Amino acid sequence: MKLPKNNLWVKMGSAVILLIFAMGLSSLTVALKFWNDVQEEYAATKTLTEGYRAHLLALSGFQAGLSALQTIPEEYLFQTGLALSPPDIDVGKDCKPKCFVRYSIQPEDGKLNVNFLVRKIDDGVDETYRNIFIRLFTTFKIPLDNVDALIDWIDQNDTTEGKGAERSYYESLKPPQKIKNYFIFSLPEVTQVKGFTPEMIFSPRAPDGWEEQQKELAFLTEDEKTLLTMDDWILANNITAYMPSDSDTGKININAARYHVLMSLSDVMTRQAVLEIFKLRNKENGYIKDLKLLENLPALQIQTPAGVKLYEELIGKGGSFTGMLKTEGEIYRVTGIGTILPANGNANQATIRKVWGLYDKRMRRLIFYQED
Repeated sequence: MKLPKNNLWVKMGSAVILLIFAMGLSSLTVALKFWNDVQEEYAATKTLTEGYRAHLLALSGFQAGLSALQTIPEEYLFQTGLALSPPDIDVGKDCKPKCFVRYSIQPEDGKLNVNFLVRKIDDGVDETYRNIFIRLFTTFKIPLDNVDALIDWIDQNDTTEGKGAERSYYESLKPPQKIKNYFIFSLPEVTQVKGFTPEMIFSPRAPDGWEEQQKELAFLTEDEKTLLTMDDWILANNITAYMPSDSDTGKININAARYHVLMSLSDVMTRQAVLEIFKLRNKENGYIKDLKLLENLPALQIQTPAGVKLYEELIGKGGSFTGMLKTEGEIYRVTGIGTILPANGNANQATIRKVWGLYDKRMRRLIFYQED
């Protein structure tokens, strides 16, 4: 005998089926959520692990750079280029899926240290350095008031230099800011100073159309083509910030100085003079041992307003001239970079860590250390 469609058992069976279906759906939802949570935790753990591995690689590169700097003669570092700009080291055999270590050693005193704007001995303004920064900022189209702002940030007095800024200015900001009135320890700190922005320091500031213009100058020699590059138009490649030691004179390492740095050292410095210095540097395999080698460069025979040759002004010969050049490096930036590529080899998905510091070669000690 057939049961009627509205039989109680049919209704109960349907309810059970629906209940089972609902329970199954709920279980599936819970399972999917659990799976997603597991996946997210796995991805987070993997990222953390790869970040730690990349950090260890960067640290090993940093230690390798320090060791090279401490044991290899400076002249050899410059002449070979292996330590100053070494290739990536593939450690893929011991580190999967693909790992690289890179280190670099760059002379930091080939740049202009902003801290020399203020004399350490008496907290006064160093007019030689002030004029150098005025020439540099003019080239980079940076307001000259920024030079005074740097001086006020560093000096320990509360007297405003020109159109700079002292405590009252920073306290009036929203939110208020505390002026340092002490030496600057790293370039990012400069962005806190009145008038400065990160783009001003870390982005290229070449004149409009400069790069296209360079491409059209096919008649230039190789020396002329490499004289000035887009990297030279980044202010961070021309200035630095570290606390000078008592023995640091603020002189510029001629073997590491860039175009704009050399151009800023004198009112009568010319493009041809810098070109001749660079040619001499190349002739000496990247390392000028003695400033006396500059003596007969034609472009350095020009007379300065002080009545001496440009050569004499640069080396400080025969009187109280600037004497801004030296041949030996003292402060070096040592950087270690660790990179782990994913299995698919996509460089955009690589895990990268950096360790860097400033090393005083003369005193044989680190004066700054940072992990990024």
